[in-house]
Amino acid sequence: MKKSALWKDTFREIMRSKTRFLSIFAIILIGVAFYAGLSATGPVMIDTADSYYDEQNLSDLHVFSTMGLADEDKKLLESVENADINYLYSKDVIFNKTGLTSKVYSWNENRENINDFKIIEGRLPKSTDEIALDQTSSYANKYSIGDEVKINEESSDSQDNTFKQDTFKVVGFVKSPLFIERSSRGNTTIGNGNLDGFSVVSSDVFDMEVYTDAYVLFDQSNQYESYSDDYQSFIKEKTNDVEDVFSSRPEERYEKLYDEIEKEIDDGYAEIEEAKQDLEEGRQELNDSRKEIDEGYADYETGKDELQTEEANARAEIESERENLNQALNEIQGNKNQLKEAQRENSAAYEQLLVQEQQVLAGLEEVQQAENQLEQRLATSREELEQARIELDDAEAEYQEGLAEFEEKEAKANKEIDEAQIDLKEAEEQLADLEEPEYFVKDRTSFAGYEEFSENADRISAIARIFPVFFFMLAALISLTTMTRMVDEGRNQIGTLKALGYGNMSIAAKYFVYAFIATLFGSLLGLFLGYWLFPSVILDAYSSLYNLPSAETHFYWNYATISMIAALLATGLSTLVSVRLSLRSNAATLLRPKAPKKGKRIFLERIPFIWKRFSFIQKVSSRNLFRYKRRMLMTLFGVAGGTALLLTGFGLSDSIADITDIQFGEINLYQAIVTEDSDANKEEQEFIAETLNEVDGFEKQLQSLQESITVDKGSETRDATLLVPDDETVFQDFVVLRDRDDQTSKYKLSDEGAIITDKLADLMEVTTGDTIEMEWDEGKTSEIKIAGISEQYVEHFIYMSKDYYNQVVKDDIAYNTSLLKYEDAVSEDELGEKLTEEEGVLGITFVSSIKEEFQNSMDSLNVVTVVLIISAASLAFVVLYNLTNINVSERIRELSTIKVLGFYDKEVTMYVYRENFVLTIMGIVVGFVLGIFMHQFVLQTAELDVMRFINQIAWSSYLYSFLLMFFFSSLVMLVMHFKLKNVDMVEALKTQD
Repeated sequence: MKKSALWKDTFREIMRSKTRFLSIFAIILIGVAFYAGLSATGPVMIDTADSYYDEQNLSDLHVFSTMGLADEDKKLLESVENADINYLYSKDVIFNKTGLTSKVYSWNENRENINDFKIIEGRLPKSTDEIALDQTSSYANKYSIGDEVKINEESSDSQDNTFKQDTFKVVGFVKSPLFIERSSRGNTTIGNGNLDGFSVVSSDVFDMEVYTDAYVLFDQSNQYESYSDDYQSFIKEKTNDVEDVFSSRPEERYEKLYDEIEKEIDDGYAEIEEAKQDLEEGRQELNDSRKEIDEGYADYETGKDELQTEEANARAEIESERENLNQALNEIQGNKNQLKEAQRENSAAYEQLLVQEQQVLAGLEEVQQAENQLEQRLATSREELEQARIELDDAEAEYQEGLAEFEEKEAKANKEIDEAQIDLKEAEEQLADLEEPEYFVKDRTSFAGYEEFSENADRISAIARIFPVFFFMLAALISLTTMTRMVDEGRNQIGTLKALGYGNMSIAAKYFVYAFIATLFGSLLGLFLGYWLFPSVILDAYSSLYNLPSAETHFYWNYATISMIAALLATGLSTLVSVRLSLRSNAATLLRPKAPKKGKRIFLERIPFIWKRFSFIQKVSSRNLFRYKRRMLMTLFGVAGGTALLLTGFGLSDSIADITDIQFGEINLYQAIVTEDSDANKEEQEFIAETLNEVDGFEKQLQSLQESITVDKGSETRDATLLVPDDETVFQDFVVLRDRDDQTSKYKLSDEGAIITDKLADLMEVTTGDTIEMEWDEGKTSEIKIAGISEQYVEHFIYMSKDYYNQVVKDDIAYNTSLLKYEDAVSEDELGEKLTEEEGVLGITFVSSIKEEFQNSMDSLNVVTVVLIISAASLAFVVLYNLTNINVSERIRELSTIKVLGFYDKEVTMYVYRENFVLTIMGIVVGFVLGIFMHQFVLQTAELDVMRFINQIAWSSYLYSFLLMFFFSSLVMLVMHFKLKNVDMVEALKTQD
């Protein structure tokens, strides 16, 4: 039998019942768009991020050491196969004037293309006096291209040993795949403890002997999608390979460094001894010179005295001889005078006297000659003595000059020796305190925002796995109602077709094709709309948090297949249920009108007290409500489903709205976490305490141990943070340990067990009194008893008293953090700057920063809830319109009759609206109950392992859900009013017999 007429009738039916067709089309479109779009949003977020990472060549691993990376480290790292490596320098600094902190990276054009900077404005530096800044608002609000940036020499740690210059010109703004978050750049040990951004300078600016960082990108990593299990497995394997390469390196480098430092110390002491020996030799030479000069002066004085003595003796001898000769000459002259008086001048005696006189005169002449010779000899001696004195004076002057020079050099040398001895003493202390360097191999999860972005995508995917199910259930309900009405309207036609010989399959095909076409077109449009709209809107909302490009939408065949199968099942099964009963009847039965429902007394009629007070219209409406039970139940469930979806959407928003305030305002009462050096001495700890006490508004400090641990229970393993306070009594002022169900019940730390957070307890499936295994410090394990379960919304914590810690760990506690409480008026920037200057402080994290970042993440999740609410509202409107339209269509003869009886248009509309109003109210009430259970189910399913949502629905959410459903009901009746106003009563009242 040819079926062309049947096919024509099928398509004509579509044209005749556009409203019905469009209702199925719309309900399927919304359901498919919501499921496919929301399901695709998580993968689109991951795909967009993965494409960005591949485009910018985001490194797979970050390798660094507490002592930098030496040439031997480079050789070891380069031995890893299929790996590109980029070595660079980095340093945390503070910019002058603005006080902004920055991590300065080195850059050169010849490096490996890893972690490529994306230029937002300007360019990258080309010379040593240029700098490019992070595009973060902190920098953009303070600097422009062409401005000068100067590193604060007093505040930047060891700046003089790091940079060759400190002043740069801003030439551009860039972003890096290492920092996909817009606001957070991590922590630092300088300034206020928070890193404001990064900056890029030429490699030639750095004056370092070793590289500080190595970024590794494996050739095969782009074969795996970021965040996927395959990628995680691949990176875990590669991380183990790199860690194996460096496994013996700390000990080797320690021994080499120890030997080098020890040799430098020995050489230093040898140089000091050599310098002391040189000083001693110089002093000895001066002493010898002094001795020679003093001996010379002594010889001079001795010679001078001897000369004087010799002169005196010689002159005495000469004078004595002269005196004797003059006496002899006087005697001769006296004798001559006697002889002359005696006139004996010619006597022999007189001649003899003349001879004697000549002899005496010759003697006097000899004496005179001797005196002259003495004078000459004395003059020569005096000249020799004077020359010796001059030489001695010159030697004395030269000695004094040498002594002054020596004393100056000695003072300088002694100062240098003292300084060298101090340096050597410090070097010896450093050598005694020298520890093996730590080598760190970090994967992408250490990059700011990388893991958090994945968690946000997981949250959306979790919601997508649950919420659309309710959409399809509601779509199936509406499809069942719509197709049931369509089959009832085509009852005579089905009987005619049966009478003409058409088989059941042929007749049913008309309805299946009708539903299939509406479902197919609704699904196709819903797929394209969902794949484009939902990811774009949601990722655009997350753009306020992340530096990522626009959404890269894709067509996912798996979600398309699931959504289309679900849509076809919803409409197909509904069509099957609707047409099955009619096809069982014979042609004669189908050609007769369906017998109307038999009127029955309703329950209210059995309560005269109430029933008598009803007006005629109210009685008619009451009977109509309970007369058509299927219609009532369909409307009731339709309204209840829409209300439940709206309440779930609003409730989800309520569940995340107060998490931040409760976690960081009611549970965690501290304002900052100071990371301390666990090896800090008592003096350094006292300095920290003094610095805190000098801060106006500072209240309390509590030392604690915080350590990452792993807990096991059966096959369940979770990461958590162990917190052990120094004072359990003071700890109550910092962290409130309370029961989530009974918040007045609070726990205290004791030596009877540990307090664990509730989300961790749920995941481990343990309760108070149970035991779990705790693993810490590379394989050490202990059994711990659970003494209580406390309320917590972010991360997993295990709290212990120090006595219980000593019981289970059996080791001394090395406190490594301090929790701080202070007034709101305290400037965190100033507090951070003061604390980071202390030797015992490694860093500081402010709760306000954590709170802001977490709240931003929650605010972005609000966009998802808005999408849920809008989708639920759209679905609710379609549901109400479709059910009301079916209600009106089924009762068109009845409504036409009352119009003929004289009812005005408004009265006819109110005749229907009164019933709809009651059903809407009843449906809303049922929807509230259903919404509570749906909300709890969605929370349990959508929660991440490290987060708990608050199981609460605000009264405002009930109000908004009620008002929206009531508004949609009124809007639908307004549309129906015009339809009823223009109904053709004659056509509607024609007999069907």
